[in-house]
Amino acid sequence: MKKRQRIEYWLVGMMMIALFVGSIFLTNYFFKKELLAQQEEYLQKKGNLILDQLSYDLFTTEHFSDQEKKLIAHYATDKNERLTLMTAQGTIFYDSIDSTLHESRSNRPEIKAILSGADFGSALRKSATLKEELLYLALPVEKEGELIGILRMSEETTQFSNSIQSFRRYILFTFGLLFLIITAFVFLLLHQKNEPLVTVLPVLKKIVQYPDEARSIIQDSPEWNELYQTVNLLSQQMSQTYLAYTSTDEQFHALLDELMIGVFIIDVDGKLQLINPKMATILMLKERDAGNDYFEVIKEPALIHLIHQVITEKSSIHQEIKLTDTLNETILDMSLRFIEEDGNDYQVLGIAYDLTRVRQLEKMQKDFVSNVSHELKTPVTSLLGFTETLLDGAKDDPETLTQFLEIMQNDALRLQQLIQEILQLSRDGKNISYDDQEVILLPFVQEILRSYRRTIAEKSLTIEILGDDSIRYITKYEVFYPIVKNLIENAIQYSQTEGTITIDFGYSDMFFFSVKDLGIGISPKDQERIFERFYRVDKARSRHSGGTGLGLSIVHNYTELLGGTVSIDSHLGLGSTFIVKLPKNE
Repeated sequence: MKKRQRIEYWLVGMMMIALFVGSIFLTNYFFKKELLAQQEEYLQKKGNLILDQLSYDLFTTEHFSDQEKKLIAHYATDKNERLTLMTAQGTIFYDSIDSTLHESRSNRPEIKAILSGADFGSALRKSATLKEELLYLALPVEKEGELIGILRMSEETTQFSNSIQSFRRYILFTFGLLFLIITAFVFLLLHQKNEPLVTVLPVLKKIVQYPDEARSIIQDSPEWNELYQTVNLLSQQMSQTYLAYTSTDEQFHALLDELMIGVFIIDVDGKLQLINPKMATILMLKERDAGNDYFEVIKEPALIHLIHQVITEKSSIHQEIKLTDTLNETILDMSLRFIEEDGNDYQVLGIAYDLTRVRQLEKMQKDFVSNVSHELKTPVTSLLGFTETLLDGAKDDPETLTQFLEIMQNDALRLQQLIQEILQLSRDGKNISYDDQEVILLPFVQEILRSYRRTIAEKSLTIEILGDDSIRYITKYEVFYPIVKNLIENAIQYSQTEGTITIDFGYSDMFFFSVKDLGIGISPKDQERIFERFYRVDKARSRHSGGTGLGLSIVHNYTELLGGTVSIDSHLGLGSTFIVKLPKNE
């Protein structure tokens, strides 16, 4: 608005200036033209008077009589005027200013006019001889209708320019005063016309920009008072309405943002009108995708097909789908509803619940039950079988009895170990208070290795310890011991004969403990589930090695209890490296 007003004032000002300048120039032009016409008439009369006193023979013989010399001499006394006599061809044979001048002036405008048959010729220009601006007037000298000579008179414009200057100053003052009054009056009218816009428009803009704040116009104007009161009332009502709307809208969006269920709405034009953060995460969309066509941003063919089906059939659909356009399989419980509005408008409401974790937990639960049943069944079946065999008479053979009892003892010990590890995993370490103890790493590792010296000797394994013998670490011993024990046990069990196990520990950005073996290795697919309870890379090898499938689960859970992380680097046939990183001691 201000810009438009400035342009309006600027245009009016420029127009008034243009009118003022134009009026001055036009008035000056017509006055000067009229003054020149009067001077031309004066010179014409004076020239005719001189011609009446000169003889025709003068222009043919170019010689003055005594009387003509006196007349010319008398005229030459006026220095402001100049008399020039020329032949019929325009050649000067007398000039009152320069007696030596005998050049042709046939190319001058006033002379050309006479030569072309005009009654007189006039021109206003700067004299090449006098270097002054002169008004030239030429008259023909005719005898019996034949041109025999030309009389030219000239007068300096300074003779009448003073009058022009005086008139110009008078006109400039008069018109300037008049246009100042008119301009002030025009600007006053513009101001009165723009007053309600200047007052109301900024308030309306602020109402639109800040609808939550009420605005008031405090101005007393009899002409616009009713308008101002209406704007004030409008501002108050809009502020109240907007506050009520924003409160409801904020609650609605806060609810959508916090929902663990994905929600989207598609309008009649096929645009994603609304999508909450959970749905954007599920479908791997971005916030800027809202407002685009759904079939351009949604990449899942099954979901697009369902949306198209709902729109076509104007129905509702509840179906479980799998997203294929994700790195990991995602399972959605998808509900789509067709909402018809007035006329031909409609919306499609989509609600999605991510069942991926639920299905994973269900699968893990089934695997856990299956694995626990399998692990318990093996030693229990063995115990029952050997007991039944002994009761059937094998107990009478001392050698068989001893052999069976040893096997039953091993199965019982394995069953005991399995139960202990299950109980160990079931404990909530966060609710159990452990004291911090200082562990000297080298003797601590050597003590654990002594427990497996028989297996190490049978496989001819080489143990390399790279950690410094002076490294100490303060930790919760009851939680730290199972981590180290299970990593070393796994490395020994899965190492090939005459293999090498490398144990390293120390400090970098965190405290680390790593165990590297050259065993069977683990495939990338199995590495994703290696820390699950009872998960086995190869069940036959696990049973052969005597493992329960819980060791790495204990490592993973206990490392998290200590605030650390465990990672694996493994390749099939090349071995595995497990690295545990724990926070440094303060």
